[in-house]
Amino acid sequence: MIIRKLVIYGFGQHEDITVELSKGINVFYGLNEVGKTTIQQFILQILFGFPQKNQQQLRYEPKKGGKYGGQIHLTDQEFGDCTIERVKGKAAGDVTVYLSNGEQGHEELLAKILRGYNRQSFEAVFSFSVHQLQQIENLSEEELSRVLLASGTTGADQLSNVKEQLEKRQQELFKKSGKVPLLNQQIASLVKQDQQLKEERKKLDSYEPSMERINEIQTILVHLQEQEQQLQIDMHQLNEYRQLAPLLDEKRKLELKISSISYTSFPANGINRYEQLQDRKLTNEATLKKVQYDYELLLSNLRAEFDGNRLNVLKELVDRDGEWREWQIQIRQIEREIQAIQQDMKTQFQLLGIIHANEQQAVIQAEVSLQQEDQFKRLLKQLEEQEEQYRFQQRTADRLQEEIQSLSLKLDELYEGMPTEKDKERLNEWYKEKEEALEAKAILQQQSEKGPEQLAKLLSIILAVISIILGITQEKMMVSIIGIVAAIIIFSLFGRQNKNSKNRSQQEKYERKIQRASSKTAEMDRLEQSIRQYDDRIALVEEQLEDKEMEQQQAAKALSKLKMYVVQSKEQLNLFLAKFQIKGNLQPELLSELFRNVRELQQSNSRMITKSEQRTQLLIFIEERLQEATNACSMACTPENLSTVVQQGYQQMLEQKHAMDNSMVRKQQLQQQLEELQLLDDTYNGELLKLLKEAGVQTSDAYYEAADQYAQFMNTTLEIRQIDAQLQMFDNKVLLLNWTIQDANNQLNQYKEQELELQQHKNVLLKEQATLQAKTEQLLQDYHYGHELQKFEQKKAALNENAKEWAITKLISSAIQETLHQLKEEKLPTVLLQAESFFKMLTNNRYETLYMNTEGRFEVLSVEGIRYSIAELSQAAKEQSYIALRYALANSLKQSAPFPIIMDDPFVHFDRLRITYMVQLIQSIAVEHQILYFTCHEDMQGQWDKANIIHVAELKNERGLTSV
Repeated sequence: MIIRKLVIYGFGQHEDITVELSKGINVFYGLNEVGKTTIQQFILQILFGFPQKNQQQLRYEPKKGGKYGGQIHLTDQEFGDCTIERVKGKAAGDVTVYLSNGEQGHEELLAKILRGYNRQSFEAVFSFSVHQLQQIENLSEEELSRVLLASGTTGADQLSNVKEQLEKRQQELFKKSGKVPLLNQQIASLVKQDQQLKEERKKLDSYEPSMERINEIQTILVHLQEQEQQLQIDMHQLNEYRQLAPLLDEKRKLELKISSISYTSFPANGINRYEQLQDRKLTNEATLKKVQYDYELLLSNLRAEFDGNRLNVLKELVDRDGEWREWQIQIRQIEREIQAIQQDMKTQFQLLGIIHANEQQAVIQAEVSLQQEDQFKRLLKQLEEQEEQYRFQQRTADRLQEEIQSLSLKLDELYEGMPTEKDKERLNEWYKEKEEALEAKAILQQQSEKGPEQLAKLLSIILAVISIILGITQEKMMVSIIGIVAAIIIFSLFGRQNKNSKNRSQQEKYERKIQRASSKTAEMDRLEQSIRQYDDRIALVEEQLEDKEMEQQQAAKALSKLKMYVVQSKEQLNLFLAKFQIKGNLQPELLSELFRNVRELQQSNSRMITKSEQRTQLLIFIEERLQEATNACSMACTPENLSTVVQQGYQQMLEQKHAMDNSMVRKQQLQQQLEELQLLDDTYNGELLKLLKEAGVQTSDAYYEAADQYAQFMNTTLEIRQIDAQLQMFDNKVLLLNWTIQDANNQLNQYKEQELELQQHKNVLLKEQATLQAKTEQLLQDYHYGHELQKFEQKKAALNENAKEWAITKLISSAIQETLHQLKEEKLPTVLLQAESFFKMLTNNRYETLYMNTEGRFEVLSVEGIRYSIAELSQAAKEQSYIALRYALANSLKQSAPFPIIMDDPFVHFDRLRITYMVQLIQSIAVEHQILYFTCHEDMQGQWDKANIIHVAELKNERGLTSV
């Protein structure tokens, strides 16, 4: 199994990355905290499921809250290319397996791909880290041997742990000389309780006689029960005899039938032998007749004449058969080529839309010169340019229409926001108030500075100027006229009033007007500005709308003109295409290929004419050859049977020639065969007479009758044997009774009466027993005795339960011990042999042998012949032995479990030389297993000759797929 690619959707700190892996060694390098362990856990959890939230293992859910899970793309020897996808879901996640043939599956298919391994069994063989190697230093010799044994056998570690737990539980339940275990305490308590019960029973003196009578009644009941059982046995025998009576009668009838049969013997397999002789005799007679016929036919053939000229002609035809077959091949080839040309021409005509034969003929004869093609291209180009201009103009018209609609909508929106008539009236009133305020201000100013006359003049001039300005800006001349008239009136009024000297009340009136106008100035200025802006916008939009409508009219005229040009160009092109019998509208890509298609059609037609002429010439040759063969063979020949008929005719002529040469020899052979067949016929007649004599009959009918009687004898004998076989299943005592049915019925009635008497006696005794038991129960009503008895029974039940648990644990522990022994005896030797080779390589041949001694502990033998226990080796040597066993076990499972080997920096404590030997071993193992090596040590990158180095820190910038 090779892992080709990892696609991580979201797992721990990794999100949306893809890791490409190679077949051999893959080294994941990165400093601490870059995510190496996260990738290792990703592989294990995608294959075997996400841990539950209540488990100790980390789930590595995405830190950024993305999609949880990913894919593993692998290639398996049995299942081919597979993609395993696991995402967040129920329990261990939702897994989907995609196979290369399109098949999909879930957990069941994944279990097949993983060969039934779970995560614990996979990690026990194919995954280990530096932490597991570091723990070896603190193990005792026995523990170390057990770890090495688990490394060399799959499942041994789990079985050993279970065995330890069971043995611990046995020690908690029972020890032979212990006092603390539970069973020991319960047994001591029961012994003490039994002594107390015995003391209580002695106090119940009246209890003993009743119990003795109860026991006596029990004995009598047992004896009565035995008598009743014997009666039932006798009744059963009588019933069996009643069933056997018909069989015995049938046997007597069959024996009587045998005594009436006359023929009790017959030749062995007589009918078959007789019929076989008859068949052979008939066959011999038929052969004799045929030989006689062949002899007479041979004599007639000797007198026939042989035609030598015909033989020569046929021989010549046979010699020229190769030429005939070549003609057949050529004509079939030509017909296939003609058919292909016709099919190609039909396809071309269908593409051009030409169906009728006369139209097709016209196309074939049409002129396809370069001048015609040039004219066609000019017409086509002209049409394309005009259609392009038409489409451009159409887009322009559509754009103008959209802009007009937009401006119209905008104008409607402006109309909806039109100032109200009330606002306009307020503004006109404001203009009047403003004019009056200006007049009042001018009057007051004239009075205060230059006197009444000068104030009137100044006020009149100001009012006239303001009126003119307002009239021009508002485009209302009436306002200017009114202002000028008001100025004249003010001037005249102020002049007269000044002559009469205004009073104080008039000045106060002017001041109030000025104050009232000042309070409304800001509001009225905003209203005036709003109305002015509205009028400006209306004018601008109306002007733009008018311009667009004029452009639209011009575009419509240009569009109509271009449409007319396009129609004219299409008519010219259709007239040109009519020369080629093409009607209707064709696709532009077909029009551009028109002349090429027509030229190909004409070339195909020329080739078809040439092939037809070749076919006609070959048909003439074939017809001449058929006529020649018909004359020579004296029978009609066809192209299909000419070779066969000529060959048969030639063979017949050769056979006639050979027959003429061998006729005399054949004649002598037939004469000898006739004599032998006649002799054989006499022999068969003698054998038939011998069979009739053995059966003691004279005729064939009597022979068959004797056979029928003998068959009846054998069938009757067989039936008697079958009855005897049925009788053997019954007791001989039943067969020896020799009673009539009536005697058996009478005896059965007597047995039933005896059974009834026994039952009545039992009822009397049971009644007495019940009375005595009630009496004894009254004696047991003593509260203290009953309480002690109940406690005794409860303790005894608890003892039984614990004893049962101890027995079960003992049995399971023994079974596990036997299983471990089988693992050691059957599988471990092969693994040890491979591990010994690996261990020698890792230690540079310092040790010769790695083996398990008779006590079940591992030892090594050095080259000097010194034996060391594993515990006596250095830490590095212990780790090397452990690794050698793990690699050997993985290598032994390469057929049943060809999984990759995952290592998490296990060699950090090795020196440079040991690392070199370890790398050499891993590279040799990489031939059979894919290696995934995780390390944070930079110098490990240069230890491998050929390895795929993956820098984990750089994976964060890569992006991969998100789903299948």
